[in-house]
Amino acid sequence: MDDDLMLLRELRADAPEPGAERLRSLRTRVLEPRERGARPGRRRRFWLAPSVLAVTTAVAAVLVVLTATGDRVPRAVTAVRTTPIDTPRAVLLKAALMAERRQASGTPRDDQWMYRMVTVQQPGDARRTVQEYWTRYDGTEQAFREDEGPMERRRIEPDPDDDDLTPKQYAAKLAALPTDPGKLLAHVRADRHWQTRPAEKGAERPDALAFRVLSVYLEQQVPMPPELEAAIYRALAEIPGIRMDHGVPDAVGRQGLGIAYDLDAQRDAEGRLVSRSYLVLDPTTFELLGRRVENLQDDVLGGEVLAGKGTYYATAELASGVVDRPGLTP
Repeated sequence: MDDDLMLLRELRADAPEPGAERLRSLRTRVLEPRERGARPGRRRRFWLAPSVLAVTTAVAAVLVVLTATGDRVPRAVTAVRTTPIDTPRAVLLKAALMAERRQASGTPRDDQWMYRMVTVQQPGDARRTVQEYWTRYDGTEQAFREDEGPMERRRIEPDPDDDDLTPKQYAAKLAALPTDPGKLLAHVRADRHWQTRPAEKGAERPDALAFRVLSVYLEQQVPMPPELEAAIYRALAEIPGIRMDHGVPDAVGRQGLGIAYDLDAQRDAEGRLVSRSYLVLDPTTFELLGRRVENLQDDVLGGEVLAGKGTYYATAELASGVVDRPGLTP
């Protein structure tokens, strides 16, 4: 399949398995609910911007396997030099103070559209794609365009098995969250909606769950109350084991602060960390720049190298806002 976006649309619990045995085991791994951030047995109806989905090496790896020619796996690229920050808690508390100063956004009308432009860099691929999404605030329609090509547009029918919230529903969910950092952290650690790792995989660390959920909240393209954004940073500051690095680039090379949590990440047979998934923030404003997944070791499944050491997956948030119809930009 040449269209990476089409693959992302098909990452759903009821997707049919591919015919080739080498892809079957990989797809099973990628579709593990914990790594998709979705509940088992649920379906998706929205096209999802890739930064929300690409939170593990497995997602990046399956894109390499399905889009590469033959059995070739992209190999190492120039390593990125980053500098660990000794006091991530202090930096996150500063981010909270900056977030509190942001001006609250108004509430869109039901007939307005949430716009998002994101650049995507696949592992080992010199070409980047620019993807644009328009989602009607009430969730009844969506449009998509890649690299200024033709626009696809479709209506969204109600579905009781739907795993996605509309932008309006997500804004209401965020508005209802506690803004006390301790209460917020307790809430996300115990949120059963996100506790999706199968029992045979072992229990997910509550702190890993909290980091994952809070990261998803920061990535949502809906109006977020400044006091909630501040509470998210303060809650992240209270998670033991949070890592923060200087000089983490997004998909267009903007240098940012990378936030990661390694304690529950995948490791190889020798105990080495296979990949590190960063949420990348602007070092001055602490606004979201994008995602980056660094492959620190060869990612191997069944003896096959899925993603080579030194390759990476990255996204860059380029624009977002509210518009009156698809095709318009903020």
